[in-house]
Amino acid sequence: MRGERVAVLGGAGCLGTHITRVLAGAGVDVTVLSRRLPPGFPQARTAVQALPQGPSAAVLSEALAECGAEVVVNAAGATQGDARTMVQSNVRLIRNLVRAIAALPNRPRVVQIGSAAEYGAQPGRTAITELTACSPVGLYGRTKLAATDAVLEAIREGAIQGAVLRVFNPIGPVTPVNSVLGTVGTQLIRQRYLPNPLVETGSLDTYRDFVDVRDVASAVLLAVRHEAPPPVVNIARGEAVSVRSLVRRLVQISGVPARLLERPVLHQHRSQGLNWQQAALGVVQLELGWHPRYGLHTSLHDLWTAATETGVEWAGGADEVECS
Repeated sequence: MRGERVAVLGGAGCLGTHITRVLAGAGVDVTVLSRRLPPGFPQARTAVQALPQGPSAAVLSEALAECGAEVVVNAAGATQGDARTMVQSNVRLIRNLVRAIAALPNRPRVVQIGSAAEYGAQPGRTAITELTACSPVGLYGRTKLAATDAVLEAIREGAIQGAVLRVFNPIGPVTPVNSVLGTVGTQLIRQRYLPNPLVETGSLDTYRDFVDVRDVASAVLLAVRHEAPPPVVNIARGEAVSVRSLVRRLVQISGVPARLLERPVLHQHRSQGLNWQQAALGVVQLELGWHPRYGLHTSLHDLWTAATETGVEWAGGADEVECS
């Protein structure tokens, strides 16, 4: 079966950590390509190759040839920063990766981790399919869409084979600190022993489709082992959920008697302006046979458990793709 030797770019990050564990647990030999070691390393069936920041196509080609990867999962990227950082991490990296793969005699397939932010604002409250026109509203969404376009163009031209998994809002253990729930969790950790804990957020008057990070990793495994996955696949639970209700549930799970204060002017996230998002899951269910296994309460509970075990240092870091 093809897909038993896999390289994971950004395998030390939030999603990359879970992807690496699931792949290795399924008997796949994984090479993490990253600037730093993944949490808990060394791990069975997992090796690490160090990469410089902003690796060139030549550097990536050499790394892929050395590890003999049959599939490359790109879970690296930046979710915040200035325009140069975002373009370098989200666009230039994947373009270099495409060039690196095209230069190899045995070209590995690509599984690119995309984002729901690529879809942007949509009219009405209609579930988003893979054919929905993209209209990203911020720099993160625009750079992620540019990365997807680079992959799809290379597929059309026959330079590579692969797919883009458009991940909606991932939550669960090791949640990014600059996501809404990650921000709330970090504040709860820091204030849990204070007499009057206060959690400040931006506007929570939005609805999002959340998916557990472990479910995302299981979808990646299926895409890795699929010989010809669809070019774009939504990964979500297929349910729009009130962000305010999830934040309140997280506070309740934590047991911290925190007061919640919404301050929209002071807290603006990269998904600003998107009031409602829900994914259609027909493609991933039909083509990959994937269904989400984790309920939101379990994801929130495990998010908090991981946070209390690791303190405020609970995010994946720079080599990661986070929730939109």
